[in-house]
Amino acid sequence: MRPRAIRSARVISHDALPGKGRAGAVKLAVVLLVIVALGTPMLITLILKHAGERGVQAQVDLQAVITEVAIQDGLEWRVISGRLGPKEVRAELVASRQRSDALLQDAESKGLPSETTNHLATLTNAYSRAVDEEVRLLSLGQIKAAVEVDESRVDPAFVQAAKGLKQGMRELSAKGAKAQSYSDYGVLLTVLLSLITVSVLQSQRKRTQVRDEAQRQGEAHYRTLIDQATDLVLVLDRSGRATYASPSVHRMLEPPDRDRSSAPHTPGDAAVVDLVTALDPGDRERFFTVLQAAAPGSTTGGEFRVNGWNSTAICEISVQDLSEDPSVGGLILTAHDVTERHALQQEMAHLALHDALTGLPNRALLADRFEQALRSSKRSGLSVGLLLLDLDRFKDINDTFGHHYGDELLRQIGPRLAGALRGVDTVARLGGDEFAVLLHDVHNVDEATKLANSLLTALSTPFHVEGVDLDVEASIGIVISGEHGQDAVTLTQHADIAMYVAKGQHLGAVAYDPSVDGHSATKLAMAGDLRRALDRGELVLYYQPKVNISTGDLVGAEALVRWEHPEHGLVFPDDFIPLAERTGLIHPLTRHVLDIALAQARVWLDDGRPLPIAVNLSVRNLHDEGFADVVAGLLAKHDVPAHLLELEVTESAIMIDPERATQIMRSLSALGIRIALDDFGAGYTSLSQLTNMPIDEIKIDRQFVMTMAQDPSNALIVSSLVDLGHNLGMTLVAEGVETDQALTALDGFGCDIAQGYHLSRPIPVAAFDLWAQ
Repeated sequence: MRPRAIRSARVISHDALPGKGRAGAVKLAVVLLVIVALGTPMLITLILKHAGERGVQAQVDLQAVITEVAIQDGLEWRVISGRLGPKEVRAELVASRQRSDALLQDAESKGLPSETTNHLATLTNAYSRAVDEEVRLLSLGQIKAAVEVDESRVDPAFVQAAKGLKQGMRELSAKGAKAQSYSDYGVLLTVLLSLITVSVLQSQRKRTQVRDEAQRQGEAHYRTLIDQATDLVLVLDRSGRATYASPSVHRMLEPPDRDRSSAPHTPGDAAVVDLVTALDPGDRERFFTVLQAAAPGSTTGGEFRVNGWNSTAICEISVQDLSEDPSVGGLILTAHDVTERHALQQEMAHLALHDALTGLPNRALLADRFEQALRSSKRSGLSVGLLLLDLDRFKDINDTFGHHYGDELLRQIGPRLAGALRGVDTVARLGGDEFAVLLHDVHNVDEATKLANSLLTALSTPFHVEGVDLDVEASIGIVISGEHGQDAVTLTQHADIAMYVAKGQHLGAVAYDPSVDGHSATKLAMAGDLRRALDRGELVLYYQPKVNISTGDLVGAEALVRWEHPEHGLVFPDDFIPLAERTGLIHPLTRHVLDIALAQARVWLDDGRPLPIAVNLSVRNLHDEGFADVVAGLLAKHDVPAHLLELEVTESAIMIDPERATQIMRSLSALGIRIALDDFGAGYTSLSQLTNMPIDEIKIDRQFVMTMAQDPSNALIVSSLVDLGHNLGMTLVAEGVETDQALTALDGFGCDIAQGYHLSRPIPVAAFDLWAQ
């Protein structure tokens, strides 16, 4: 952006006014009038004199137009600098433009050629439109777009308008000089010589007064703009010595209590200004390079640090060579303070890479440092360690004391962890109550495990939050590069698996062990295929009917996901659901399954066959506090009533973190969704826990149902479970019904719903519709 103060200074500089040397020409004309009295008709002389006077008046009008453009430029800059709002200047801009248009018309009536008037109106209007667009963008807060408009449209339009107005002044001056020469050198009648001479002298005096008044007005506007400008404006030679300095330079570089009584500053005084000394020492050599590179017709510059009397500012400096311009005679330097812009950019960069709550590095910054550490480890020969840490029962704190206490606890976690680590290690927050620690230069797993146990010890001391002592426990997964993987993605996945094992078995800190992972090379490759399968639509749903035992009516369907792999054919859930849970793909996979199931529920609803659909949830879904919002959004997307969706959870998934799982289920139940407890009877859930959970349906484990005929004790268990569920007000579903004998026994026990191969296997939706008919 070209600095405004210099633009204004250039437009209204003295060289735009009629030349002072014209007074000598007038005196010569008077002498000639006296000497040469050969009798030019008086009428011609008066007409020519009048034309010259109107030409001067047209010049005054044009000078006033220049002043109005400078005023508009000053208003534009005050909006950019934030000193005035866009709304505050609109009226002033409109008034100034109206005055400018009227002055151009007046100048045309006084001798400015029509084509010149139209050309100048086009230039000033183009500048006005550019300024209007810039002010509009500023009023909308679109700073970046406004800056682009300023550089691409406002600045060029301003320069063109300034050049055009100067050219118009020169044309008027030449035209007036020509008319005046005819008048001055005309042969006048001797008898009228004295009268004509007096008239010419009075005309010249009037022209001089008008010119001087216009110049004083222009300089007053110029002085106001320069005095009030915050940009620094200097005229320098190539050694950096200042020959002119705007008041803003003195305000920045000199303390306000400087003794000016002995040598007060005059306008433009540069005697005590030393910009080179004020520059940061590290920027001076580059500054002199900019000065030496300055050339006519081009602008050079850059950003430099300027040490003022009370602070250091980052200034955007531009330099233009105007040595050949007699009104300047040096290098024009303007400096715009961009310190606040830099601070804002740094703040935005910090927010992009740090967690807003704790101030710790976030996932993006951790990933970047992880990659750098891995590259460095190849040179050092040491390993990089990664610890994934998840707080245990953190949700209890939020539920008991409120989220404010939970947030404050999270803020204290980072410093506590950092205090138990080395200075080179990085603590990051991944989200929720999950943290990560990046360990540089570790020798082996034992060293990483020792550091992990140090973290657990550090966390064992209660946290003091607003008068309450909070006890915290955590589960940590441990990996090191080389032994557990070579790249950041693999290491993170393995650390997540180890942390999952630590949490599930309550072991505190656990290093990754391939034997408990079950990830073969084929399964690792399948993880990549699964990501692509979600995008390609390779995952489909099969539906297994749920039938009312007493009536035989179809009362629902369970949606079971299948993967139509392009190479391996139909892949069943047991082969890819555990993989999805361990790689983090379970969340998008569950969302995808729910999306398909609800779309099908909408189809059946539109056909007049409303049918509840059951979908299985993962243990990871029961730990996702935003899962209820996801489900609510999908119900709204497909416009499906909540009671047509049933979500199945297993006892084992609930028991990993019963408190958190119960809270998630309550959020889902509050939406009107039915909750089913799958595989009930395996022995994980106590009766007291069952009564506290929002369970609508119990699905009896298939192992009991399938063996009722061979094992009477299992038949007794099924009968007891049916009675228990009914006493709790729940619906009972028997899975694994594979014989008519089992169906008859269940009917005798009073079981409500049957599901199994005896009725139908899971089948595609088209086959399901045929079966239902």
